[in-house]
Amino acid sequence: MSRKVSQEEWNGSLRLRWRYGNKRYCLGTGIKPSDLIGQLRIAQALKEIQRDMAYGEFDVSLDKYRAILKPHKFTPEPQVQRVSILWDKYVTARSPGISPTTLAKDYGRVTSILTRIPSDLMQDAILIRDWIIQNCAPISARRCLVQLSACGKWAVKSGLIDHNPFADMARQVALPKSNRAGDEIDPFTSDERAAIIAGFIASPYYRYYAPLVQFLFLTGCRPAEALGLEWGHITDGAIHFQQTSVNGVRGQLKQGLKTQSNRKFPINRQLQELIDSVPRVNKLVFPSPTGRVIDWGGFHRRAWKTVLKKVGVRYRKPYQTRHTFITEALRRGLSVQDLAKLVGNSPQVIYAHYAGVSRDLVVPEFS
Repeated sequence: MSRKVSQEEWNGSLRLRWRYGNKRYCLGTGIKPSDLIGQLRIAQALKEIQRDMAYGEFDVSLDKYRAILKPHKFTPEPQVQRVSILWDKYVTARSPGISPTTLAKDYGRVTSILTRIPSDLMQDAILIRDWIIQNCAPISARRCLVQLSACGKWAVKSGLIDHNPFADMARQVALPKSNRAGDEIDPFTSDERAAIIAGFIASPYYRYYAPLVQFLFLTGCRPAEALGLEWGHITDGAIHFQQTSVNGVRGQLKQGLKTQSNRKFPINRQLQELIDSVPRVNKLVFPSPTGRVIDWGGFHRRAWKTVLKKVGVRYRKPYQTRHTFITEALRRGLSVQDLAKLVGNSPQVIYAHYAGVSRDLVVPEFS
């Protein structure tokens, strides 16, 4: 009398076959070979059948074994019914594979929003979505919902919840044209640039940052590259950008740039005069007044906004200093290929986003 249970594929799913008491038995599972979770249930049922046959407790109706093969209704753990706790689990799981900048900026933004939502319960996902859309800028709302959807997808795969309540919610946020990449480039005019620099120099509170602002306009570097610049990176008549500050993590620096490991930027007369005027009191070229890495968010909220308002320049983000440099360089005839090397973009990006902004369209006259 054989008591060995065998497993085989039949019509796209797995079934169990065995002999017991001179009778053949066959039990369909409805589980596909690719279903790894289902195969665990098959293994459990197979083990139970063999155990019952060995101890004379075999259920000839097979109902006991069908119940084992049937998927159990999922009941999530009580603590992961809360969005914030599930988000913390997700961030912890993702942390080893993401950069400190992304962790602080993108994930930190969602963490901040979750501290303000009116309900923290997963069952209130629609209420949470509506609050985020009503209280955040469209681009921020979409990014937050994208992250929450990714969190929910991870939680389902990890067996923490049975469905993702945030799936596809980000698509419901309509972005205005001003949030599109091409419209974000809004450079300062030469008069505005001069007014901003003069405003920082004249400010009794923020003149300390005037060299940094001049440097950003003269190099078109990313703000994080300027904040991470050390005196040891300036050699042989060139600036070697090779380190950046970590956005959102005060005082932290990381090796490498956004799109490359390092970049060489030649020093012209204007830039040399500026560099010579900066006191060498710190390893960093542009440290904070306390000698640490500048808190860029604080600079943006206080110094930058205050000075622009004082000098009457329409508000744009400090990153527009980079856009200003690039568009001005194109206007003055610098080739796209050379400019791309200077600022650390690809020629394709320069062509796609800056070439049209850097020149005025002229209607030709026909004879």
